[in-house]
Amino acid sequence: MVNSPNRLSDFTDNTHRSLKRLVVVDAWFQRSLEDPRRFTLYADVSFNIERLGGGKDTAVTFKVGVKQCEIVFIRPLSGFSVDRSSVRRQKPMSPQEITLSKQRKASGGVRTKLGLSHKPSLEAGIEGNISATSERSSTLNLSKSSYNEQFTRSREGHDAWSVNGQELGGCLMGPVFDVRTEPRLTLIDIRNEERRSQEEANALTPTTHIEVRCLREDIDIFDIRLKDEDKEGRLLGKPGRKERVLIARGVIREALISEGLSVGHLIDDPYAEMTICDATIPILDQSS
Repeated sequence: MVNSPNRLSDFTDNTHRSLKRLVVVDAWFQRSLEDPRRFTLYADVSFNIERLGGGKDTAVTFKVGVKQCEIVFIRPLSGFSVDRSSVRRQKPMSPQEITLSKQRKASGGVRTKLGLSHKPSLEAGIEGNISATSERSSTLNLSKSSYNEQFTRSREGHDAWSVNGQELGGCLMGPVFDVRTEPRLTLIDIRNEERRSQEEANALTPTTHIEVRCLREDIDIFDIRLKDEDKEGRLLGKPGRKERVLIARGVIREALISEGLSVGHLIDDPYAEMTICDATIPILDQSS
């Protein structure tokens, strides 16, 4: 059981940096009662539609959502290992019935006839048709969750999970993991006793990170409005859809930079990568 009541984290600039509340990560470790060296990670990752463009320095306001992304777990460089058998994998769907039908028609110089004797007789010189229909039903298990959650690896080799909201009609909305029943993984403390004691004496708590990453093409920008739509509408050279999107991308880039998050060249590169959330999780028991 996970002792995780409806808890609220105290997000600060040092522990939770994000593009406003586009995505919120609330994650913690639970220490094993049987083996105090084992820490299981629970992560509540929730998405929203965010509004951007406030302030006098921006020409537009708009809404932004995430169509798909990669949720990356970054463990300490040393002192801890991941129990590979504990890593959350794909979530299978319930069995589905699939029926296949096949028909084939052909023309030739021979026609097949069946009589009462059940023995086929052949009539030559007459063009005929052959048709066949077959059906079969089978049960398959497909590895797919509501958000098509897939275990993957980040470009640096970190454990990660990709989630996709496009098949459900658009952007990711709400939590993408079942935080109570689907822990992400378990860490094993492999520090020697001397190192562990020294770090505890100096109040040095080891930490991990969860980063939410996506590409520029994975971000949906919509409902773009000029700050003074009525006034701009009376002017020549009113920015069109393309120009407005470029302005919005610039606003997103500046917002990420101001939060200390990494971002590529959103204006020029459709595959530019950005980190839209970075949450720090200390490796200690926070389950109560």
